[in-house]
Amino acid sequence: PAPVKRSLGFLLASIALWFIGYNGVTTWFTTYVSEVMGQGLGGASTCLLIATAGAIVSYIPVGQIASKIGRKKTILGGVVMLATAFGVAAFLNAESPTMLMNAMFCLAGIGWATINVNSFPMVVEMCSGSDVGRYTGFYYTASMAAQVITPMFSGFLMDKVGMTVLFPYAAIFVAGAFVTMLFVRHGDSRPIAVMGLEALDMDD
Repeated sequence: PAPVKRSLGFLLASIALWFIGYNGVTTWFTTYVSEVMGQGLGGASTCLLIATAGAIVSYIPVGQIASKIGRKKTILGGVVMLATAFGVAAFLNAESPTMLMNAMFCLAGIGWATINVNSFPMVVEMCSGSDVGRYTGFYYTASMAAQVITPMFSGFLMDKVGMTVLFPYAAIFVAGAFVTMLFVRHGDSRPIAVMGLEALDMDD
């Protein structure tokens, strides 16, 4: 139906936008740390490792949260966390505490997990069982296209404007995903609480 197609379009746009923001950072962060933060490869590796660790410990809890409040609200919360982390990181420099950058990457990892655990299920929730493969293709087309575009586009901006544009670039695109997600009306699955005698029904 047309309303579902609109929701799918906005969801795919959101997927592309947050992948553009996040992968722009992960692509150029080693160079950024060296030239802006005055740190070596070890500092960049530590931040990215912290982001990965934050994501890993969050995968199961954010799935449980989504089952209670819904996928859309959970994703919007993750987008806010990711945009906030990148927005704060934009103001950090060589004199900033290393722990603050690490904390922002931990927050980014948690936000990224919150987004990714719930976005793909929202896509396939909009289709019938026979179309799961096609809708999976839609998801990966949006995400992979973004990952192809963002290294070139962000690299171009850094050449023209300077390295410090990296985090504002990421924060703006992730914030854009928040806006497009507001228009997604389908794909959110919330369990219906079973009460009374129905709770005793054990039929398969």
